Amino acid sequence: MVTANSHILLLLLLALVALTPNLLNLHLLLQLFGFPPGLIADPVESFTITPVGILPPTFNFTIHFKEPCYVKYVYLNYYARLFTGQITFGKISGMIGHKDQFPTGEWVDMYDVTVVGQNLVFKFATATVTYDRSLFEEVKTCTNGPLLPDYSNELISQLPISAE
Repeated sequence: MVTANSHILLLLLLALVALTPNLLNLHLLLQLFGFPPGLIADPVESFTITPVGILPPTFNFTIHFKEPCYVKYVYLNYYARLFTGQITFGKISGMIGHKDQFPTGEWVDMYDVTVVGQNLVFKFATATVTYDRSLFEEVKTCTNGPLLPDYSNELISQLPISAE
C-alpha cells in the first residue's frame, strides 16, 4: 500500500535525481517506481524525467535510443528512437514509441503497464495481458533494426463495411 510517507520519500529521491541526473540510471529509477529493472531494454542513449504532479508523484519521461531497436521478452518488442510516457508509482501510461508483435504477426501499440502484486498488467491497443514480473528482472539488450511505421495518430474504424 502506498502511503503519504512513501510519496514524500519518492519525491525527495526524485528531486535529488533532477538535481544530479548522472547519479541514477534508468533501471534503478524503474525500481524506485515499483517496476522490475529490465522492463526497458538497453542501450538507452539518454533519458529525462519532468515532474507533472505532486500527489501522487507523477513524471513525464522521454527515453532516447540511438536507433530503433528490437528485444524479445514474451513477444518481440519494438522501441522507436524516441519513447515517451508518464510514470507514477506502479503505473506507466500514455506510452508512445513502443510496440509488441503479437503471435498473429501484427504490431500493436502498448499504452499502459500497471504493477498488480507480483504481476505486470500490459494494456495494448487491442488487448490486455498479465505476466509475472520475474520475466522482466533481467535487463536485456536491444538489437538495432528498421523503423516501423507509426499509425498511432490515425483513426482506424472497426465498423463493418457494406457495399449497398
